[in-house]
Amino acid sequence: MSAVSEPPADAWVVALLALPGLGPNRLSQLTNACDARAAWKALCDGGAVSVAGVRSSTVEKWRVCARVMSVADHWDAIQSLGIAVATHHGPNYPERLSNDPEPPQALFCLGQPGSLLSGSIPTVGIVGTRECTSYGRRCAFELAAALTSAGVSVISGLALGIDAAAHQGALSVPEAGAAPPIGVVGSGLDVIYPKQNAGLWANVAKRGVLLSETPPGVGPERWRFPARNRIIAGLSDAVLVVESHAQGGSLLTVDEAQLRDVPVGVVPGPITSNAAVGTNRLLADGATPILGVEDVLALIGYTPLHVVDGSDPTSAPCVLLDVLGWTPQSLDQICSRVDLSTAEVAAEIQRLISEGLCVQNGVWIERVR
Repeated sequence: MSAVSEPPADAWVVALLALPGLGPNRLSQLTNACDARAAWKALCDGGAVSVAGVRSSTVEKWRVCARVMSVADHWDAIQSLGIAVATHHGPNYPERLSNDPEPPQALFCLGQPGSLLSGSIPTVGIVGTRECTSYGRRCAFELAAALTSAGVSVISGLALGIDAAAHQGALSVPEAGAAPPIGVVGSGLDVIYPKQNAGLWANVAKRGVLLSETPPGVGPERWRFPARNRIIAGLSDAVLVVESHAQGGSLLTVDEAQLRDVPVGVVPGPITSNAAVGTNRLLADGATPILGVEDVLALIGYTPLHVVDGSDPTSAPCVLLDVLGWTPQSLDQICSRVDLSTAEVAAEIQRLISEGLCVQNGVWIERVR
């Protein structure tokens, strides 16, 4: 009978992370004096285990769970999901995070990390409020699309609002020659949150990579999102804030960026908008104003080698979008400015509405993307 093979070193790390309440900081303390396998053995055998601020009752819960868990089976289950694991100081760990002030002890990866995580492709994190305006959504979409076209990978947390708009913009660019997107999430990669973004998760993983320091099977918890923000900041050459309320969570990402000397750019917003209070305050405090993609490229000191543009500027939809601009117009006003029949304009407008590029309120037609 053949001997049972020993699980790899990474398997012990992720097994520890799967214990209840054992997050990255506690894992770092637990493995400070010994490797993950030895720490696991100490838990199972009743050896001395001490983590600052952790009650003995919590350690006892770890012991109970560790004694009934098969590390090998747990590792095989992760592999069966197609999820790769990169542990700190391991060969596949992102270079950008290697010397981070608070590096993740392990990252779970779904997709094609490749050069995305080596530091060879420029990156910009785009963050903002979940409760964004159509203006903020449009800005995030268009800036992300332009950056992706220029060869810059867009990073977001795949939340609702600005995050989702940024990755929708990135994915709107034809794949050939475009920079792949990076998503950093606060739950296990097999636990989609929010569920409305299921399609977005799948497409980001297909075109680029999804990352999480949360083990598979673990759902979102409040503390994991601020922790996730430091990873976005650490992976980014610059962080771009599109909209933030006065106490918005994206301001935590700004704090993490500043801690790492990552430049911060901010899209100005209307002074009458609650969704722009936080961003406008950042500008007043000295953040770099972003008025277009050129400002973002200047912020990271990057000159694009190419620009991908899959649209035909002479096509009817593109002409109509240019004519619409960002001011609501009636059908008659649009018809007066194009060399198309009323029927043709009406048909194209309906197509643009169905694609989510325009909306109609009464007689007024307005571009939203």
